[in-house]
Amino acid sequence: MAEERKLVAYLNGWIVPYEQAIAKIGDGESRFGGFYDAERTFNGQVFKLQKHLERLYHGMEYAKVDPGIPIDKMAEATSEVLDANRHLFSGEDDYVVSQVVSSGSASNQGVNVVIYCQPIEFSTFAWGYVSGVRMITPITYSVPPQRVTPGYNGNIPEIYSLLTDAYGYVTESRHSNFMFVKDGRIKLPDRSKVLAGISMETVLELAEENDIPVDEGDYTSSDVYVADEAFVSGTRYCVMPAATLNGATIGDVLPGPVTRKLLSAWSKEVGMDFVRQALDHLPNEDTQVINTG
Repeated sequence: MAEERKLVAYLNGWIVPYEQAIAKIGDGESRFGGFYDAERTFNGQVFKLQKHLERLYHGMEYAKVDPGIPIDKMAEATSEVLDANRHLFSGEDDYVVSQVVSSGSASNQGVNVVIYCQPIEFSTFAWGYVSGVRMITPITYSVPPQRVTPGYNGNIPEIYSLLTDAYGYVTESRHSNFMFVKDGRIKLPDRSKVLAGISMETVLELAEENDIPVDEGDYTSSDVYVADEAFVSGTRYCVMPAATLNGATIGDVLPGPVTRKLLSAWSKEVGMDFVRQALDHLPNEDTQVINTG
């Protein structure tokens, strides 16, 4: 694993030490108040970079923010950052690469454009592919204080907040989209009420390609309680099964058959078994439990 001090990043047209770039969007010359997107790699190749950048630029255009760099140059700079850091990591690593356009400091009213990458910490979510994540419907958009890294040896699986709208219909989770399955059909919360992620769009594409029907509408927690399976979609893990909602078990099998089919189809699309990749990053004792059942 590379040390962060050796990483480099893009800052306003230059490749600089990672810490120097991050200071521009952290506690340094500017506070983080801008636009952000992130993608992961598979076998070192960025997944759907153009889609992510189009979303980023659409947000900036709406807010009338000029990043000072066209979208094609942002894509080139992203590749440049990845190439400049590849030698620091093993061939088994993949990365999350992020683009940040943040407000300038009090003395600089412009923007800072930062692009950086970091290796994916698979151990923070890998066990979720096996045991699923726990979901709750809190009143506020918060993460419970007992949230810990999922894992074996008695650790509590990761807990995700499942939000609802003013009428009690489920919407999305923190940094991810939520879907569930009933009678072989994916149930998708009304997209007009959520921030539709690129991972969610990929799920819908894979569902269409694999003849998995999708229903979009308003659903309550009660609908989820009687679901056959459920999952969240997000950049790092793609699709993660959900085990419970507010302590109630979802379905009888984890991951459920539709979730497994989506994971398999996604792995085929990117040319690698990213679930196995993640599980291989767990401690040996965890992997032995998975292999022996």
